[in-house]
Amino acid sequence: MRLVVIALALPAMFIAMGLAALFIPYCGLPSSMVAAYLVLLPLVRYAKDYLYLRLRYFGAALLAFGAVWALEAALEPLLRDYRSSLDFLIQAMSTCPQWRSYLFVTAVILAPVVEEVLFRVLLYTELEKRAGPLVGYVGNSLAFALLHGLPTLLPLYFIYGVILTYAFRRGGIISAIVLHGVNNFLVFTTL
Repeated sequence: MRLVVIALALPAMFIAMGLAALFIPYCGLPSSMVAAYLVLLPLVRYAKDYLYLRLRYFGAALLAFGAVWALEAALEPLLRDYRSSLDFLIQAMSTCPQWRSYLFVTAVILAPVVEEVLFRVLLYTELEKRAGPLVGYVGNSLAFALLHGLPTLLPLYFIYGVILTYAFRRGGIISAIVLHGVNNFLVFTTL
């Protein structure tokens, strides 16, 4: 059943996005993003066995994120594609007066919950069960990186995926969700 859920997740998101864009055309992109994650929110039920927080591992993952944030800041001049894609997204969303609210709800709340359940609870645990922890780490982190887009940022998102997987595996799903939300909040505040 988990494999079916994983396989249907992206098509369900795209259908929800299309329907939201049709019914709320003025705020098409922002509302589509919220709809995409809302449709997958029921996946949270799969996380019930992982609803704990181990602070020691959360702290270690937070330190790793801090190192990546520092590296990202140092490499800022090389990440122009990322900034231009963010500018494009902001311009596309700014036609809606509530775009900041939509983006905040999506990026800081819904995306961390849904993506962590999808990539860590479902995909990682399935890959680990079938092929071992290394394949689980690499497979779900690569899928996470590919979903987030830009080819120049694949290594960065892959590293984020590895850290989030560690946070989940050692510290529980709450660790991964909180770290993901903090990361997205920091990006949101720069917008």
